[in-house]
Amino acid sequence: MKKALAQNPNMLRTMIGLGLTLILILSYAVYGATIDSSYYLYHTTNEDVNHEPNNQGFSDNDTTQTWTFTTNRSTTWLNVTIAGAEQNDVISIGVSDGVWYHHEMLGSEDAEQFSCRQTDHEAFEEYNVCSAAQVHSVTVEQTGTIIFRGIVSPDLPMGGLGSLYADSLEEAEIASTDLISAHNGTRVWTITLESSDTIHPSEYSPLVQTTSHELMDVEPFEVDPVTEMLWSISALIGCFSLALVIPLSIYIAARAKERREEQIRKSALEQTNDDV
Repeated sequence: MKKALAQNPNMLRTMIGLGLTLILILSYAVYGATIDSSYYLYHTTNEDVNHEPNNQGFSDNDTTQTWTFTTNRSTTWLNVTIAGAEQNDVISIGVSDGVWYHHEMLGSEDAEQFSCRQTDHEAFEEYNVCSAAQVHSVTVEQTGTIIFRGIVSPDLPMGGLGSLYADSLEEAEIASTDLISAHNGTRVWTITLESSDTIHPSEYSPLVQTTSHELMDVEPFEVDPVTEMLWSISALIGCFSLALVIPLSIYIAARAKERREEQIRKSALEQTNDDV
């Protein structure tokens, strides 16, 4: 490299020119991908719905009580609270159609490495993963208020905002509508409380809350192309600058060495002429 640069000083200008050309080409590519990303955002309602469970009576010598309630919209979160549950009581929640997802750490602030979107995947074996079933049960460990959380449709946007890939806005609208409609339907839920003691009338009154979603609008995913282009140009300039530091340093060192050698030869020639 040193010898090549010394013999051909134009090589450095060629490398710089090629670097600047690549910067412009890649910057335009980033700009083009930014203004036409083919990703779309769909917004949904994120409405909390309170339900009043219907008491279905007692069984097993008044040690078991059941309630039912109905959901008829696309639902994500399910939250059932029962106050006054006694230790070792068993609470079960089942759905009439399909499955829903539950984990004891769902909704907990202490949850780490947690996912409810994948229930059977090798990469999630070491994680806390929700289980999918038609009926989930928990045993009360300590007398008091118990909160039973679950997710009905993990494919829906939990916060009311989702994204998808489509070739056009019309296709994105159809895909988002189909997604909401696929999880829309009437489901009957059954809450069962099993106790070792006799359950008195009106002793328990479950509080049930769900989160439902309806499609509001769909829009293209957009970012500021000018800002993105400036960031991309900065990154590319930084990369190519680092790539040019070594050859540029070798070139400068080679030129400096040539000047020193030229000065030495000139001084030696002058000294020879003076001696003559």
